[in-house]
Amino acid sequence: MPQLNRQGWMNRERLEQLAILLEGYRGGNALRFDLQSWGVSETQRSGFLWLGRRHACDTAACAVGLACRSGIFAEDGLCCDADKSGGLTPMYRGLEGWNAVKSFFDLDQVQAVRLFAEHSYEVTEGEAAARAVAARIRQVIVALDTAVQERQDR
Repeated sequence: MPQLNRQGWMNRERLEQLAILLEGYRGGNALRFDLQSWGVSETQRSGFLWLGRRHACDTAACAVGLACRSGIFAEDGLCCDADKSGGLTPMYRGLEGWNAVKSFFDLDQVQAVRLFAEHSYEVTEGEAAARAVAARIRQVIVALDTAVQERQDR
């Protein structure tokens, strides 16, 4: 069962927003949901930067990549940086990769891996995978709410 992290909290609002985004994911979207990488674009490998544009291409992204690509967290500082091979890396306040993810959602390493790592799920692609990540985020939110309520009741 998920627990509060070292600091005693997670960013519930951001996790909730991500769950909503993932629940709304449909396979026909421009992005393919794939937990195998933060994000990658076949088109981008040819030199075309697709960041900030919506178009049909062979673009894949995991939950965090989808969060970066969606723009809903841009105002909060979450973005992705593209490397020369077409891979995307999440960025937040000068941090990148897992450190950016942990800082943005206020998660510890175990929580971040449990929520977002490919090996934490049986299904890793498509709508079923997006729904699985959303469901796990919802479980974490319920556990967080319960823990907060228990602390307040003491």
